[in-house]
Amino acid sequence: MFDELQRRLEGKRSVLLAVGNPMRGDDALGPTLADRLQGKVSATIVDAGEVPENYVGVVAAAQPEVVVIVDAADFGAAAGDAAIVAPDDLTGPKFSTHNAGLSLFVRFLQSENPAEVVVIGVQPSSTGFGEPMSPAVIATVGMLQDLFERCWPLATRPD
Repeated sequence: MFDELQRRLEGKRSVLLAVGNPMRGDDALGPTLADRLQGKVSATIVDAGEVPENYVGVVAAAQPEVVVIVDAADFGAAAGDAAIVAPDDLTGPKFSTHNAGLSLFVRFLQSENPAEVVVIGVQPSSTGFGEPMSPAVIATVGMLQDLFERCWPLATRPD
């Protein structure tokens, strides 16, 4: 998955839309990733919290070629497993840990912006209020951070 993702993102003007609630265990992965990447990559980083629909204008203003959405997703895998999820597979109440369907949001985003939309789901262990992130999801956040730093390097300035 990581090799495919790198091929799809490398060198493209991108927005990372991180979804999640930092107070709900592994659902904090999106905000945690956004915090780790802020100022370290050339992509526009948006911590959308639990309301990604409020950031459609921010995404459009960045004029991205690719929009990457990262969210905790129950797809029946082992905790920390990550998958690229096709927009058509976002239907159903179990995909996103949030109330509003991510499928509807992605369809709206695609209607407002010609960018490719890539959804990355990470299997949570627990999303209980006040719980810490699991070691498995923390490790996946680190792997995603490394990947995005390679795909979206900051321009270096000559001395």
